[in-house]
Amino acid sequence: MKPRTTCPGCGGIQLSPTWRIPRQPVVLNYRFATAAAALRVPRRDLRLAQCGGCGLIFNAVFDSAVIPYDECYENRQGCSAAFQAHLQAQVRRLVRRLPARDGRVLEVGCGKGDFLRLLCREAGARGVGYDTSYEGPPVAEDGRVRFEQHYVSAREVESPFDMVVCRHVVEHIGEIGSFLRELRAIAAAAGDPVVVIETPAFEWIAAHDCFWDVFYEHCNYFPRPSLARLCRLAGFKVERQTAVFGGQYQWLELRVRQRCWPACKAATVVRLSPFAKRAERMVQALEKRLRQHGAARGWAIWGAGAKGVALVNRLHRLPPALVVDSNAAKQGGFIPGSRVPIVAPDDPCLRDLSLVLIANPRYAPEITCALRQAGIAPTILTT
Repeated sequence: MKPRTTCPGCGGIQLSPTWRIPRQPVVLNYRFATAAAALRVPRRDLRLAQCGGCGLIFNAVFDSAVIPYDECYENRQGCSAAFQAHLQAQVRRLVRRLPARDGRVLEVGCGKGDFLRLLCREAGARGVGYDTSYEGPPVAEDGRVRFEQHYVSAREVESPFDMVVCRHVVEHIGEIGSFLRELRAIAAAAGDPVVVIETPAFEWIAAHDCFWDVFYEHCNYFPRPSLARLCRLAGFKVERQTAVFGGQYQWLELRVRQRCWPACKAATVVRLSPFAKRAERMVQALEKRLRQHGAARGWAIWGAGAKGVALVNRLHRLPPALVVDSNAAKQGGFIPGSRVPIVAPDDPCLRDLSLVLIANPRYAPEITCALRQAGIAPTILTT
């Protein structure tokens, strides 16, 4: 597949040289019941480029057709107390933007529906969620929440909403400029409600040299000024943009811009090139650190989300014995692209490990506490 020569966000042609990451699994948040099935996952190169116009970082050889966003796609993080606290904080923020009674929420890309159910429960609101990976009853919360197992377009929005939510979607969309324009059309059809976007912030990835936060499912990486600019180009007014979840994510609140003003000049953004150079060194540095702390005697990664799966596949010369995750839907399965099993936090085999690497430092306090309460004392490292 030839790398694209125009930016999928703004259409610009001033692109940086690409950073190639070879043969990565095309899905990370996917359930595989057997090691054989996990090993058969397709692999593709990443070729990340950065647009000199808007600052967007994107995979120039991304092929959305190879990623199955169906019922087996599983990216819920709500089993963690730390992530639950994040969800609750964001729900409280949004409740203040909704009517006191019978507000209406539309969620674009609702996943398994957990956030929409929580928001409607806390706000006393009604909601409609759209996602091809949704599994469960079509109606929940005593009829107040409805789910559709397909993508939504502006043509389907025939009644007003008070809020449109789009969490952890834009990083997965190849044609991001077109998607943001469609999101703007959805908002206009819904009567110009507040539109909320949450997505990873490239600033955090670069500042922490998180090479394992780059993977095939995420075809876009947004420096904060870049995402704000793309939203303005799509016809939005940016009312608020803040860092959340310890800076790992960015949170935008948007409204439809009624007049077509030109977007302001792009602000300075974090550059891809320095991070790419450091990232290659960081793979070797992390392998060395693991060996120094006894990984050869048996070790595990805690976290079977995208970060943990990416680590398994980038550290193929020193694979973990297992990956631990509190999400019961993943336990008993295997990490995509490997034979590494996923086990529960109370699995007896944890007692045989000398080392546990925590894939996301945000979860370190609760994981450390859980190990101590279980009487398990491996060396604990954070990424």
